[in-house]
Amino acid sequence: MDLIQRIFGVEKKAMGLPRGFSWELNNGLWTPYKGNDDTYIDKAYKTIPIIQAIISEIIDKASDAPPMIMRIKDKKSAKAYERIAGGKISPHTKVQMKAMRAKAYTEVADHPALELFDSPNPYMTGKELRESSMGYLLLTGNSIEYNATPMAGARAGVPRQIWSIPSPCVNPVFQDSRTKPLRGYTINYMTLDDVIPEEMISHVKFFNPITSTENIQETFWGLSPLRSASKLISQKRDADIAQGTLFKNMTPAGMIVGSGNDGYGELDETEALAINKHFRDSHMGVYNAGDILVTPANVKWEEIGLSPVDLQLIDWGKDIERQIARLYKYPDEMLESGGVVANSEVGVLKFIRNAVYPVISRYDKARTKMIRQWYNDDSLVYMSDLDYYPELQPNKGELVKWMRASNVFTQQEIRTALDYPDDYDESEVLVGVNMMFLDDIRDNGQFRGGQLSE
Repeated sequence: MDLIQRIFGVEKKAMGLPRGFSWELNNGLWTPYKGNDDTYIDKAYKTIPIIQAIISEIIDKASDAPPMIMRIKDKKSAKAYERIAGGKISPHTKVQMKAMRAKAYTEVADHPALELFDSPNPYMTGKELRESSMGYLLLTGNSIEYNATPMAGARAGVPRQIWSIPSPCVNPVFQDSRTKPLRGYTINYMTLDDVIPEEMISHVKFFNPITSTENIQETFWGLSPLRSASKLISQKRDADIAQGTLFKNMTPAGMIVGSGNDGYGELDETEALAINKHFRDSHMGVYNAGDILVTPANVKWEEIGLSPVDLQLIDWGKDIERQIARLYKYPDEMLESGGVVANSEVGVLKFIRNAVYPVISRYDKARTKMIRQWYNDDSLVYMSDLDYYPELQPNKGELVKWMRASNVFTQQEIRTALDYPDDYDESEVLVGVNMMFLDDIRDNGQFRGGQLSE
């Protein structure tokens, strides 16, 4: 009996899982596929520490944001929210987004999609699914999620499970159609005749420009950010090898040698090789770095150290790391060790704003499209809760001062920005220089849109 059927007691066909969903033992782990790693995974992520560190940090941070399901209640305000959300995020723009979100949307706290996104399949949490999908996107330029959807019944068309599929194992299938050239997708660990319909796949991809109409199909497959850095990656690998060789063969800082007047004759080849071997065995390596050698003769000091070329090699490796970081908009200052606290805080804010938030925004749009299709409701919006990130929380004292000085915010918008509840008694709120009650000002016609009228 098939694994999926044994676990869930349901036929894969009825559940919407593809045929041939084989589980195999791979390097000691049971995995639902057995495929070759893509070049960017095998020769970059798994072998170059800086790439693994940057991408892991981005996807770990981006996948933390909890999902929310919202329903549009004001289309005009929703468009305004989308315009603000499409720019660079900051504590001040986040205040605007929060105020606009309250006008534009109503949160659907009990929507069934939330349970699906929280527990997408028996082997992954919601965070793990997001982390996996985002990781493949940043590495290969493509993220593939398979939506296991029942073929019939009351929940036909609505997924029961979501699976992250390794993008190197997926191939788009095309057909001769101008209106719908993409027929679907195949997965190389499934049977060849299994073409998964486009509607059952969530495909998030990066822009992939083409140079000829003969390559038009490439526009349906994303371009890896590491594609343009292929030579840079090779240089980084070579630099790491060269540095490793340099450290492995590290010699003492200097040695005491004969002055040439000690009466000894020339060394023959056998003696020279023996001395060379003895030197390597006894005095080279990291444990002997900076040591001093002594020889029993009329001696003088000879300094041994890193050559200018060796020193340039170390700086060159750091420069390559900075170039790789810029591919993912990772702040340079976060690569430096021992930075001051202020710079670190600025770096973390830049990290979330420039590297993390664009990934979150891309997934929010993709999943909004999917849930509208699943539930046949164009008013639904998938939204990641940015309140999760304390780095984006503004200083509340400075925030209130700024909002009041701006003279464009209502009292309700200020309360929303400060996370106070919507319901309050206006007769208990004091405003203005003379500390008049808000409802008295409103009754006297002196309060208009958050400002006092002349």
